[in-house]
Amino acid sequence: MREIFLAWSESLEQFVLEVIYGQRKGKRAAVLRAILYALSKVFTVAVKTRSYLYNFRILRDSTLGVQVIAIGNITAGGTGKTPVVEKFARELQDAGRQVAILSRGYRSRPAPVHRRLINKILLRDDVTPPKIVSDGKSLLLDSETAGDEPYMLASNLKDVVVLVDKDRVKAGRYAIEKFGCDTLLLDDGFQYWKLRGRRRDVVLIDREQPFGNNGKLLPRGTLREPPSHLSRASIIFITKSDGNTEELRGKITTYNSKASIIECVHSPLYFEDVFTGNHHDLNLLKGKKVAALSGIALPESF
Repeated sequence: MREIFLAWSESLEQFVLEVIYGQRKGKRAAVLRAILYALSKVFTVAVKTRSYLYNFRILRDSTLGVQVIAIGNITAGGTGKTPVVEKFARELQDAGRQVAILSRGYRSRPAPVHRRLINKILLRDDVTPPKIVSDGKSLLLDSETAGDEPYMLASNLKDVVVLVDKDRVKAGRYAIEKFGCDTLLLDDGFQYWKLRGRRRDVVLIDREQPFGNNGKLLPRGTLREPPSHLSRASIIFITKSDGNTEELRGKITTYNSKASIIECVHSPLYFEDVFTGNHHDLNLLKGKKVAALSGIALPESF
């Protein structure tokens, strides 16, 4: 049943994305775009209100007394965030830090409905431990249970703790108390206002669509918050850069003139056999007919 629901939800998501990007034509698509535009206005108000409530400490946030670095973006979709999380984790671990990656586990398998209901009724959500994808020694969960990105991070970072929980404050406390972690990386954490006292807010911007596909917030566009909120960032990565970024850099500095701006270049290094993990030279497929399969958010770049 879960597989059927996931297949249906993915088909619906793909349809809506095609409407947002203007790839779907006709009356049905036009009506849906109008509805999404109205919802986008509501979402914009909600985002700005939430920002105001946290800035003025009306909504409660928490500090954990350790180094916290949030890595995220202002758009929905792929900006190359996961490799940057991996790079930060590896460098920090090599520098002697005890690192934990905290992820919400997008599309990970949830706990059974009856267990979640019992936890809600008995107010046990705060004491239910997060999913431990890796304890820094062993990979403990599969990709379906953990989610694709946490599983990939745990697979590539053998000595880094990887936890999955929607409540990153709870997961952070668990990482500190159970594993002695002194550095927390919030995967997709730029919008996670609940955890205060961050050492760095790192934001990734896709050079091809830096401010979404049409400059509008979800669900009519792909922006998760207004570009002006880049003012919170301390480091901004321009991903998929081709070196021609002067105009984009100028736009970024109108929102944040103090953040460091770093350009990232995406280029293939090798082919990896998914069954054995062996690496092969890029010339392996030269002159052959190839079928390419992509599971990333924006497959055009792939």
